[in-house]
Amino acid sequence: MRVLQRPTSAGELALGVRVSGADPDRPPVLLVHGMAGDHSTWRTFAGALRRQGRAVVAVDLRGHGRSGHASTYRLDDFRDDLRFVLDDLDIAVADVVAHSLGAHAALRLAMDEPDRIRRLVLEEIPPMPRDQDDLDLNIVVAASLGERVRGLGWAVRNPLPLIRFDRRVADDVSPQFEVADPDWWAGLDAVTAHTLVISGGRQSFLPPDHLRTLSAALPDGRFTQIDTGHSVHRDRPADFGSAAGDFLSAP
Repeated sequence: MRVLQRPTSAGELALGVRVSGADPDRPPVLLVHGMAGDHSTWRTFAGALRRQGRAVVAVDLRGHGRSGHASTYRLDDFRDDLRFVLDDLDIAVADVVAHSLGAHAALRLAMDEPDRIRRLVLEEIPPMPRDQDDLDLNIVVAASLGERVRGLGWAVRNPLPLIRFDRRVADDVSPQFEVADPDWWAGLDAVTAHTLVISGGRQSFLPPDHLRTLSAALPDGRFTQIDTGHSVHRDRPADFGSAAGDFLSAP
């Protein structure tokens, strides 16, 4: 595990990254976990990528894993952390696979610096609400009982991500999704990456129709649904690996 030191207004922030593999002919794959996870959630998928010869960079978001706890957890902070990781590792262009909060941060980076991301896989990404109707859908509600039970089972097997997680992240992030932001939707036009949006279906607390709408709003978006809940890569690794792996392998 490598620890990068990112300068911030509050002092240096440690960002943990695991870098493995090498492929001079294709961009590295940046893996970004969701809330309360860390880089280890990608172990199965990262292994499959390395067997295909891909270079892999798995990052711990601020407040998670080996990264430091921070003074702020704005959505743009997570985006800027990803930008710093690419800059510090001298990565001009990357493919990105990201889950939930990490997917939202990755999409913000693709909107802000479209030339940095070639292919983008967004698993169970929470979109910003567009208007009052979206706010009424309440997409940031707590996960279902089934989702929490599945998460608890994984936490028992691998408790470190939850132990290291800064609980302030959830408190700071959730209110940011409770304000309509039509400008965010308008900004999707800037994304040039070929993008795959993966929904966990009706078992997830994120409405699949909302993610399908996001996919349609992207200049080059496509949509697939794997019915399992919010953590598709965790609960259906073979199906996720097939969908995401095939997408990344395309020219």
